[in-house]
Amino acid sequence: MSPKRRANLFANRLQHVVEELRLAGWTVTIEDRTLPSGLVADFVARRGDEMLIGEIASRDTVEHDALQQLARLAEGIPNARLQVYWLGDLAESPPLPENVEQFAVEAVRIYPHSARGSFLLAWAALEAAITHFSLESIVQESRAAFLPWQALGHLCSLGHVDEADFSRLTHLRRVRHEIAHQGSPIKPSNEDVSFLVDMAKRMATGQYVSVDDMVSWFLDGYEDPANQLPYDGAEGGYQYQGDGPYDADEVLREEFPHASERSIREAARILNGTSVDWIQKPNRR
Repeated sequence: MSPKRRANLFANRLQHVVEELRLAGWTVTIEDRTLPSGLVADFVARRGDEMLIGEIASRDTVEHDALQQLARLAEGIPNARLQVYWLGDLAESPPLPENVEQFAVEAVRIYPHSARGSFLLAWAALEAAITHFSLESIVQESRAAFLPWQALGHLCSLGHVDEADFSRLTHLRRVRHEIAHQGSPIKPSNEDVSFLVDMAKRMATGQYVSVDDMVSWFLDGYEDPANQLPYDGAEGGYQYQGDGPYDADEVLREEFPHASERSIREAARILNGTSVDWIQKPNRR
């Protein structure tokens, strides 16, 4: 692994860990992290009278002596502990869509028996699906440094994931954290599990499409008739000559049958703000 790639993995893993700890109520410091003995940790976190000394490490390059020193130091500080967050091994290949499908089916099946277990399985399916989906949307060099949630945020910033979906997933991520890391008795709704399963399935099979991507696709092939056609008010307006008019909503539904109803409506609304009727561009005919 190149030094640049390792540095990117470290930075993204650190960011992910810090976000998770802050969600759990910890105050995390990554600037002033020098400990009483002069040793320096990757971060220091505090919650009440608890203290967590955090290290991000890779099993193939870890300095065991340094970790042992930090562990001994933590033992001498009341209510302190050392926590190592491993970078782990990089997967040789992305998750297979059928594996995502299996997790999704199991999540739906067990919901009547364990809502929390169902929710966690659905979230696992989603993370695998995000990894698969990002293969088509993020360049190779950048993709290698992203964990699933960070990849999702990056996809949203590029317009490949809808803001509304990202916002709902942000809320569900907090629910997942409370269940997995805080033992919360919260019971996720069947609707939330269904949403995660639907997102996972569509992302894993390439059927997820955002509002921005639909609008971009449409404008590549269709345009306002005013750009090409003659207008004759006495003859009823634009002279379509056998091409159109096309309705944005109908075209999008035919091209993207697996897009969500909300996304289709929003994309059509944006396009209708430019024109309610469309014709194909010459390159699409």
